[in-house]
Amino acid sequence: IGTALKFCGKLEKVDICLYNTKLADDGGQALASGLDRPELQDLDLRIRDTGVGDKTGVALGQSLSKCSKMSKLHLEMSDTKMSDASGIALGEALRAHHKLTKATIMFYSTKLTDQGGHALAAGLNCPELQDLDLRLHKTEVADETAIALGESLSSCRKLEKLVLIADDTKLGDPGMNCIVNVLATLPKLATIRLDLLRTNVSRQFIDAVKLKLQRPGLSIDY
Repeated sequence: IGTALKFCGKLEKVDICLYNTKLADDGGQALASGLDRPELQDLDLRIRDTGVGDKTGVALGQSLSKCSKMSKLHLEMSDTKMSDASGIALGEALRAHHKLTKATIMFYSTKLTDQGGHALAAGLNCPELQDLDLRLHKTEVADETAIALGESLSSCRKLEKLVLIADDTKLGDPGMNCIVNVLATLPKLATIRLDLLRTNVSRQFIDAVKLKLQRPGLSIDY
């Protein structure tokens, strides 16, 4: 598939789903390398529950950095061997996506820590972004990742919907405070879902968040 993609110079939309397969880094790296299509605008890549690791993640980041016309991105890399190197590579790639309006990034049940999480979150500084779904549960990310996400979201003035799934992480009050302070300033944000089960976020902080972000579309699972 990776080899074939290299012959598709004008490719604008790609959907690839390889759930629960025997795909490993050899094939994953080749597949990811074939996605360096400069005309690509809409990518849906789902390689959850496979044996791929950072070689695939880094190759994917290198390819996506060449896709500056990307407006819609859906990446599912959960339940893989990916770690911080993949998060860093993808974060760097996202910096080139100035036209991105919708992003779904699922990186849960990986070896991601604050090093890669911070880089990934920092890459989401996308001024045209309207819809963000970020799922990092069952990883080692903590407040540095959340602070970077808050700083990125401060540039997303067109954001209308945010889903942040961070159950079973090390996220605490300081990181969430940075995110919430920014969310309260976004003029078009109508729908917010925050899943924070089994984190270091306190009950008192959650109660304060509910008051600060009062709106019909607010959902907090704590």
